[in-house]
Amino acid sequence: MKKRIIWAFAAVVLVSCSSDELINNEVQDRNVPISFNVEKRNITRAKNLEELGHYNFGVWAYKDNGGVTARQLVMDNYLVGYSDGHGVGYDNSGSSTWDSSIGDQDDHTSPWFYENLGTAEYKNTDALKGYVNTLSDYMSANANQYLRYWDLAYTITEFFAYAPYRSSGVSFDDHNGKITVAHDAQTAGYNDASLQEFIYAGAFATNSDLKDVKLEFKHLGAQLNLNFYEDVRGYRVEIIDVTTDGTGIQATPATKSGDTYTKASYYTDCGATIDYHANSIISAPKATVNHEGASTTQDNLKFAIPGTTGNNLEPITATLTGKSYNVIPEATTTGTQNYAVSPTVYYPVAQPEDSNVGFTFHVSYKLIAQDNGEEITVHDARVYVPAKSGSTFIAAWQPNTKYTYVFKITENATGTTNPESTVINVNDPKVPADPALYPIVFDGATVEDYTANETEY
Repeated sequence: MKKRIIWAFAAVVLVSCSSDELINNEVQDRNVPISFNVEKRNITRAKNLEELGHYNFGVWAYKDNGGVTARQLVMDNYLVGYSDGHGVGYDNSGSSTWDSSIGDQDDHTSPWFYENLGTAEYKNTDALKGYVNTLSDYMSANANQYLRYWDLAYTITEFFAYAPYRSSGVSFDDHNGKITVAHDAQTAGYNDASLQEFIYAGAFATNSDLKDVKLEFKHLGAQLNLNFYEDVRGYRVEIIDVTTDGTGIQATPATKSGDTYTKASYYTDCGATIDYHANSIISAPKATVNHEGASTTQDNLKFAIPGTTGNNLEPITATLTGKSYNVIPEATTTGTQNYAVSPTVYYPVAQPEDSNVGFTFHVSYKLIAQDNGEEITVHDARVYVPAKSGSTFIAAWQPNTKYTYVFKITENATGTTNPESTVINVNDPKVPADPALYPIVFDGATVEDYTANETEY
């Protein structure tokens, strides 16, 4: 097996403009409200935050002039909400900055707003206009939320943001520059990151610029993808279900010591501390996961096999038999290697840096001879992916990181071709020492001596 780790850093771009009431009389004609234009860059491609089902985020903001005047709080865990104007998100009737589309950094209007989203002032009871005020999980921790403005008597404003919004279980320590989130902030899940993920961002803005503030959001969790290609001379390879339809490819959590494999547990939720002072750059905070009180499981990870030509499979028709197959790409010696891609994406919880839990992957496939269409089925080929390789994290997933496991199928793969041995234990993490394929070898050729037939006359 070839393991390839792709380190891709998700970026969620969140735009904001902030201010307290202006107190400098010379610039009172420049009352510019804080408004948020929100875009999220996912691990793989850019998407607006609302496209992924996020309709709110939380933010703390502090203005500062370098110690001349005491640092002041501007926003205290404000809920910033989204509305499309047609009932998705929050009722926008109380906002003076709402607009149906994201604008530029100078217009200070946006589909995202916070004015009148406090619990005591948000009165919406009409579900056709957006969230109603009885949905406590989507409501602000503040009784009121007022429109804020850039204060030009101060030099900068700092923003500390996270999503999805929480009215409890999240706190900000301004002295140490840390957001702390309860242990269930991040939950693992398949295919839809927005349902499980916790994201965070920070920004340092110059007040006199009067610009909406851009925040690049990062993921607390990770992303896991599976790719395949093959290098079996004279055959093409089709991935098949490891046991019955729908089970696809499975991975059993385990530790490995020598040749001994022991089933193990991994974390499925976690809390976090987001440290905005760790790198001396507010826009590059460091996330430290917290597993105290978190949930664990020994359940297998499950991935669907690449099932269509749209996942880089190649259609072939076998010689002689005329049967059709969707096979994975062959190894290439020139150009860029193509891969078959599992349609399943897993969004795991970041694991402890000292984790030693890896995964044994179970894969079954057919070999189709290119000359005559002969089929050989290999059941339950296994390979172990370790938690770390030296200092490189492989299965001890880390925040905001994309992992792609690339499996190369060769004649040395493990498994069995015996039709009497197809009862597969996908919960067994042990990787057999012997390969699956034994070549047909003619080991010596002899000719029996002629039978003596002597006749004496």
